[in-house]
Amino acid sequence: MPTIIPNKTARGITIFVDLLLILLAYGLAFTMLSDKMSPRNFEAFGSVVPWILLISVLFLSIYELDRLVQYDIWDIIRKLTVAITFIMLLTMTVSFFFREFALPRSLILVAHVNAFFLLLGWKTLYTKYNQVSRRGKVMFIGSAAEYDEMEESLSTFLSKNSYVKCYDKKESLAQLRTQLLQYSVIFLGSGLDEDKKERLMFHAMKNNKLVYVVPKVNDMLLMNTSVTSLDDTMIMQVRPFMLSVPQLVLKRLMDIVVSFGILLVTLPVFLLTAIAIKTEDKGSIFFRQERLGKYHQPFNILKFRSMVENAEEQTGPTLAKSGDARITKMGRFIRKTRIDELPQLLNVLKGDMSLVGPRPERDFFADKFQRENKWFNYRHAVKPGITGYAQVMGKYTTNVDKKLKFDLHYIRNYSLWLDCIILMRTVLVVINKAKSEGAGEAPRRKQKVTYLPRKEGNYR
Repeated sequence: MPTIIPNKTARGITIFVDLLLILLAYGLAFTMLSDKMSPRNFEAFGSVVPWILLISVLFLSIYELDRLVQYDIWDIIRKLTVAITFIMLLTMTVSFFFREFALPRSLILVAHVNAFFLLLGWKTLYTKYNQVSRRGKVMFIGSAAEYDEMEESLSTFLSKNSYVKCYDKKESLAQLRTQLLQYSVIFLGSGLDEDKKERLMFHAMKNNKLVYVVPKVNDMLLMNTSVTSLDDTMIMQVRPFMLSVPQLVLKRLMDIVVSFGILLVTLPVFLLTAIAIKTEDKGSIFFRQERLGKYHQPFNILKFRSMVENAEEQTGPTLAKSGDARITKMGRFIRKTRIDELPQLLNVLKGDMSLVGPRPERDFFADKFQRENKWFNYRHAVKPGITGYAQVMGKYTTNVDKKLKFDLHYIRNYSLWLDCIILMRTVLVVINKAKSEGAGEAPRRKQKVTYLPRKEGNYR
């Protein structure tokens, strides 16, 4: 059964085929526009083609089009649309920067339309082949609740030739070790006793089984640690959850430059949204609410108002739900398109927020989450963000514990490049409706899921 994480060789071959198809797309474009082409056009293309290939590798990797393992045609289309658009725009910028004006914009446009359809066909076949050829018996050891959360994700990965069987984490170690030998892939849930988890991992690895472990939140503490020795004893340095001074300075500079640039570009959107909100119910344009920032310092977050005035006077602090009657008609549109978040760019310029970071919570919910999970406060080690790792990796309805793991992973592995990747992947969140569905909405199966895992027997 293929791994969920493709190896470097498979990814390298995938990128190589992608680049060949992009070159083919340009060849087709030259053929389609042959009556308008001259030798000078070919020379200009020859000068720019190394940059085209470099830019293509960059964006195909950012949007993980080199590691597709689950078949979802709409996900592939969304990722390709955004990646090809960025590649095309940067190609035009490079040709202008190097003054290769003989490379027509019409040629670049036609080539990238060709590239979209060629890559879509190739990646659709590639992921379908992976899906059909993916065989194996999967053993899940954990709680029933955790399996239920993961079942749909497993269903999009497993083929009709595979099945998954659930075993309660309370089963005896001896029985689990015996049963483990029948399976090719083992999933260990986060609620397993540490000693039992260690013994099962050892036994699985000894028998050449592929193991996936669902981490606990405190496992994030050991990520990206430094290993050294104290005399003849190996030790691991577990750093606090915080950014270094140089990281803070670079992050702040990026926040100011990028947020100011976005504000200038989206100024017409600001004005049209403000007019539409005011016209609908004559109420206030902006919504202000106290949230917790870095080190639990309160600040007033700014959004375009998407609910009726004083929406929580009757309900108290309540998360928005799908079909929430408090949301206005204009509010539904700006929430789906994330336009309601744009005023937070002013919070970023002021210094209360960053472009990227954990989403800011209200004090009411932060206290509740802190009581439920002692590690929750560590997400306040950095400024909250307009977008974040949890937002691009999960959904609006992803539970707090799962989001917390992503947030702590972000803080522990922070880099300016990671911020750039998250910002670019946020485009996919904006255009993917499933990412912004409100709390309380019943999860819906993806229409294109063909094969579902078959649970053998009942949970014991």
